Amino acid sequence: MSAALPTAVDYIVVGSGSAGGTLAARLACEQDAGAILLLEAGTVTHRDFMVSMPAGWGAMTYSPRYSWMHETEPEHWAGGRRMAMPRGKALGGSSSINGMIYIRGHRQDYADWVAAGAEGWSWDELLPHFIRTEDHRRLGAPLHGRGGPLTVADLPDLHPMTRQMIEAARQAGLEVVDDFNDGRATGAGTFQVNVRDGRRSSIALNAIVPALQRPNLLLRHGAMVERILFEGRRAVGVRYRMGDGSLHETRAAREVLLCAGAIQSPQLLMCSGVGPAAQLQALGIPVVADLPGVGENLQDHVCAPMSWRLRARQDSMNRHFRGLGLMGSMLRYLAGRSGPMMSAPAEFGAYLKSDPALPYNDIQVFGLPVTGQPEQAGSSGKAPQPDAWPGMTLAPFQVRPFSRGHVRLKTADAAQHPAITMNYLHDERDRRALVWALRFLRELARQPALADRIEAEVRPGPEVQTDAEWLAWAAPMLSTGYHPVGTCRMGRHDDPLAVCTPDLRVRGLQSLRVIDASVMPNLICGNTNATSVAIGDKGADLVLVGAARPVS
Repeated sequence: MSAALPTAVDYIVVGSGSAGGTLAARLACEQDAGAILLLEAGTVTHRDFMVSMPAGWGAMTYSPRYSWMHETEPEHWAGGRRMAMPRGKALGGSSSINGMIYIRGHRQDYADWVAAGAEGWSWDELLPHFIRTEDHRRLGAPLHGRGGPLTVADLPDLHPMTRQMIEAARQAGLEVVDDFNDGRATGAGTFQVNVRDGRRSSIALNAIVPALQRPNLLLRHGAMVERILFEGRRAVGVRYRMGDGSLHETRAAREVLLCAGAIQSPQLLMCSGVGPAAQLQALGIPVVADLPGVGENLQDHVCAPMSWRLRARQDSMNRHFRGLGLMGSMLRYLAGRSGPMMSAPAEFGAYLKSDPALPYNDIQVFGLPVTGQPEQAGSSGKAPQPDAWPGMTLAPFQVRPFSRGHVRLKTADAAQHPAITMNYLHDERDRRALVWALRFLRELARQPALADRIEAEVRPGPEVQTDAEWLAWAAPMLSTGYHPVGTCRMGRHDDPLAVCTPDLRVRGLQSLRVIDASVMPNLICGNTNATSVAIGDKGADLVLVGAARPVS
């Protein structure tokens, strides 16, 4: 295929993130798929030093070079703050800036998807896609795979405090587990990460770049899609603007495949006339399809990290991320790809149940021997800075939230950020679960394995006791879990709020699918990157099955 901007292809994939990059790479490997145009609005930065170095995630999250720098509308339970909502602005999407933690979730997560109308998306039906997209460095069949685009490895060189966290969890009555990804999502242990040979393992590097060697896949980055083009109710192409300001249109003979994520996929649908009719008409957007569920059902994990100051004789990572210590850590990584710059956002992990009546664990815990200023310190574009004293963090995430938010247009211009309302902790059950988790972690820190190493609880401090005091303390501390989903959710054909059918087609329209985290009916109980990759892989199968049928 010529490197020139094409006027017609077989498939257009909008977005090169975890799902879109996986999808495009899979399609490119199928000779019958024809010509594929992959459009990415961000840049090609997957080989940047900050992207390759595992600990670079902390700085990239708050950098406009790598992140779209979305913010929420004022959040009531976060003290009225506008909260940072980083999303990847690069080839590979958020898989190029995320914390690299590999989690599949619980079997019940996917049973709930099926109950919500996503037939064909159970744990057993998704497991082959997790296996096919995985390259596990230690575990194998029947639950894990080799040779896929997403390397999964154990953390190297665990910090001694991480081992103490695991022992404290055992003392608190938790099962110590070897693998969080067997469908149970239970117990305590260490996370597996997407790192290989000291470098981030991303969809950009391991799926998209190899696929670009095939003549049927063409990538255009810096291409901001402004609108999906329709003839009647059939999607026939897209209009996009390149970085030099030039405007282009490309037609898709088979399908337009929207993979822009839980924020930008619903935004682009609405800018194209697909969404709640009254909202679109108010902005002067001609209505192609009145789908009231577009942009609704927004979910994310939220956390409130607790911090403890360690006794002077105890080491932590704080000193390795400050001043001369940071310089030494960088030199150590450059010399041998080892040391603190290999760190993920958490080494220790645990799953808890805030209510024994629940059918799943609803709390996920992140632990790391480092402490820093709360999230709002980073909303101005600066990464939070480590504290000057040795410390450790335990952060609870309420991973099956009842609260729901929405994405809505501020303007008909797809290049402008939409209004994002998360409604974190809006549902009282979420507040109750979070407070329970915070109290549990205070008790975890009092277990013998940790108590002798801790000098003081710093955030929030022992004076915080009542539910109201916990929530008041948490308000300025709350931060996103970086896992927005659900805004183009799958559902039954007769569900008026479902945006997509289980084969990911947009309801009532032809030749248009959404294939990314926005189709999840409910959040899974953990990090969403692995599931997004599996959605892209299963989405490729669905597209290829559809390609075998005549175009109606």
